[in-house]
Amino acid sequence: MENKVTPAVGRNDVSVLIAAFNASPFLERAVSSAMNQGSSVLEIIVVDDCSTDATLDIARRIAKQDERVKVVHLSKNVGPSGARNAGLHVARGDWVAVLDADDAYAPGRLERLIQTGASEKADIVADNFAFYDPTSGTSGSSAAALTSEITPVSTEAFLIHARPFGPDIDWGLLKPAFRRQFLIDRSLRYPEDSRHGEDFLLVMGALLAGAKYVVANFPGYLYTHRGSGWSRTQINYDGQVKQSSKLLLDPRVANDRKLVHLLNARIRSIKRLSAERSTQSLIKDRRPFRLLAAATTDWRIALSVLRKFKNKAASVRIG
Repeated sequence: MENKVTPAVGRNDVSVLIAAFNASPFLERAVSSAMNQGSSVLEIIVVDDCSTDATLDIARRIAKQDERVKVVHLSKNVGPSGARNAGLHVARGDWVAVLDADDAYAPGRLERLIQTGASEKADIVADNFAFYDPTSGTSGSSAAALTSEITPVSTEAFLIHARPFGPDIDWGLLKPAFRRQFLIDRSLRYPEDSRHGEDFLLVMGALLAGAKYVVANFPGYLYTHRGSGWSRTQINYDGQVKQSSKLLLDPRVANDRKLVHLLNARIRSIKRLSAERSTQSLIKDRRPFRLLAAATTDWRIALSVLRKFKNKAASVRIG
C-alpha cells in the first residue's frame, strides 16, 4: 500500500473503491469524477490489480495532487473481487461506493446517493444509471425503468429484476453504496472466486443477511458501454450459472420456494444469454458450420439461431 491510513470518526462520508487493471486509458476520468463529488468523499482508494501498463504510475501521480487519493498496489492479480476487498480492508468511510475504472460518476451523484441512504435508514443504496459513449462523449437517458423516486428492493424484487431478459434492465448492473458497518457486522466481502457477477453476489449476501436496500430514480452512475473496448471484465456466464446454483443450496434460499423459483429463472436467463452471445459471435466470425454444429448439440443455441432468422425475416418484410 502506498499511503497509510488510520481510522477516522464517521461523518456520513464515503470511501470510493476503484479496482484498476490495465486501466491507463481511462483511469484518470474515473478518479476525477470521484474527486469532483465534493465534501462527501473522504477518500478514493485506487487498487492497482498488478497492472502491466501505466495504471500504477497514473494512480500515484493523481495521489500526489489530491491527498484523498490512496493507492494500494497488489503484487498478484486477484481480479475485481479481491481488489475491492483489498480496498475495503483499508476503507474508513461510513459508506463504501464502488466505481469501475472505466466508468464515472455524474456530478453530485454521491451526495444525493448518501443523503437518500441516510434519510431512508438504508444499508444499501443505489441510483439509476446511463450508458456513456466515449466516442461522442455523450450519455443516454436513464437505463432502468423505475416508476418511483425511491424504490425499496426486497430479496424477491432483486431476483425478479437482476437477470437478463427480465422485466427491466438487469438490476445486477446497479452500482450501490454500502453502509460499511453493516458489511463489517455481517462479515460480508466480495467472493474472491468470482471475476464476473460479483456485484450480484455481494448484494444477495447482504439482502439475505437482512439489509435494507433502496434505489433512487436519478441517473448518477455513467456506465461505459461494453462496445467501447474499455472494459476489462472477463465474461464468464458458466461461472455465473455455477454461482447462482450454489446459492440454491443456501438454507435461507432453499427453504423459500419463491426464492428458489426466481433463482432458477435467473439461471435459465443467463444460459440463454450465453447462447445468444455464442450465436452472435459465430455469425459475426462467419463460421456457419461451427454454428450448425453448436445448434445441433445445444438447443438454446438452436433457439437463438431461429429467433435471429425470424427477426431478420420480419425486418425484410417491414422494409
